Amino acid sequence: MEQALERALKRSETEGKWRQRYHFTPPVSWMNDPNGLVYYKGLYHLFYQYNPKSCKWDSMHWGHAVSEDMIHWKDMPVALKPDQEYDCHPEGGCFSGSAVEKDGVLFLFYTATTQIDGVVHQTQCIATSKDGMTFEKYPNNPVIKEPPQGFSNDFRDPKVFKHNGKWYMVVGGCIGSATFDGDGRICLYESDDLYNWKYKGNVLESNGKLGTMMECPDMFELNGKWVVTCSPMNHPDYNKSLYCVGTMDFENCIYTIEKMGNMDVGFDYYAPQSFTDKEGNRVLIAWQNGWLWMPWCIDWGPTSLENWRGCLSVPRKVQLDSENNLCMYPVKEVESLISQTVTYTDMEIGEKAIKLYDDPNRSNRIILKLDITKIESRNLEICVLGKESSYTAIQIDFLSKIITLDKSYGDHYEGGRMNCPFELHDNYLELCILVDHSSVEVYVNHGEKCITTNVYPEENQTECWIRTPYKKAVVDYVQIDFLTSSWEV
Repeated sequence: MEQALERALKRSETEGKWRQRYHFTPPVSWMNDPNGLVYYKGLYHLFYQYNPKSCKWDSMHWGHAVSEDMIHWKDMPVALKPDQEYDCHPEGGCFSGSAVEKDGVLFLFYTATTQIDGVVHQTQCIATSKDGMTFEKYPNNPVIKEPPQGFSNDFRDPKVFKHNGKWYMVVGGCIGSATFDGDGRICLYESDDLYNWKYKGNVLESNGKLGTMMECPDMFELNGKWVVTCSPMNHPDYNKSLYCVGTMDFENCIYTIEKMGNMDVGFDYYAPQSFTDKEGNRVLIAWQNGWLWMPWCIDWGPTSLENWRGCLSVPRKVQLDSENNLCMYPVKEVESLISQTVTYTDMEIGEKAIKLYDDPNRSNRIILKLDITKIESRNLEICVLGKESSYTAIQIDFLSKIITLDKSYGDHYEGGRMNCPFELHDNYLELCILVDHSSVEVYVNHGEKCITTNVYPEENQTECWIRTPYKKAVVDYVQIDFLTSSWEV
């Protein structure tokens, strides 16, 4: 086991054909949810669900990395491992949680998961650190020993925050079965000292409409509104990254929803967690994958052949627009990766594909600005990670106002397409597309909509082209930024 942990500190010297260049990936083996995102003592700390022993989900540890800018990461030793009676089990461990600072001390909150007589027990626990590198579990763990009365044993993923001098914690739960007929809940707890917690009530209840279990809840304030997010299991509309915007009465635990939506309509965006960067911006990072109970999820891809599995989304700045819709866009620090920029204006497009680039690094950002009054064709198609008949397509239907991300021809592992409605602003549409070795992220109108997917192309799929199926189009502006690796070599 110790050898596995030591090996996990050594990132593969060769990236491999699918190893992401600027999306966070584990040094080796399996990862899933981001945990404990925090800016502490001059560094961004990223913790994550981690199994250093293999590329399969198993007894969960907390992996750890640090950064000065949220983009360039350095692997650190494993922060938490399952070594106590309350968190040590092959199908349990140190599950997801969050981090806060109090009086110079870093507090990690996590769900300890074990089994007693074949029954799963999930409790909320604490580990602390004075340097952000070495952690001690609280001797009196767990600090929350059981879920509220009437809840099932599915009770996990504490997210802690401070408001008006008090500490609050949201925890995901359900009544009934999380996987079948349950009804999801987000519980609220209150504390004066981070150690003693009082159950206040439920911030959000499914009532048969929002899924059987609400995993990885989060709650934060933006522009005077309170945003609640979670990843529901078995949402009737397959919303796996739900957000609500509304008002909150903390004294009486009454949350009034004014707006509800989907943070990312793509295939691979789960368990998003927010934190505040050093400039006070709200930033979100999510696990860029999914679970097998999702209808489109067949497997976690072939990257285990390279001895790693799982990645995280690029950090996204979160804002509310004038109508209180949640918008997300890559943080400006992404631009530190730019090695070269190429721009085109008034580009005429027809049925014959125009190659925008051939990038052997398969690591770039594409920005397109479109004035539809200059587009005769109903459709426009941008193909990335392409070579001849193999490509991932972003298709724009201007009549239906639908953008489709289609990876049916992108690889030999998974297919499928996701549709995303969009709005025009004074006849303009803007797209930002992030391309990496095994992922594509699409941001519509500076983050009004987001579409994220993993795809596993061959090494020769390095091209990008643009075309229309008929008639012509003039693209106002195209910008291509070629991006370097975010990892130290």
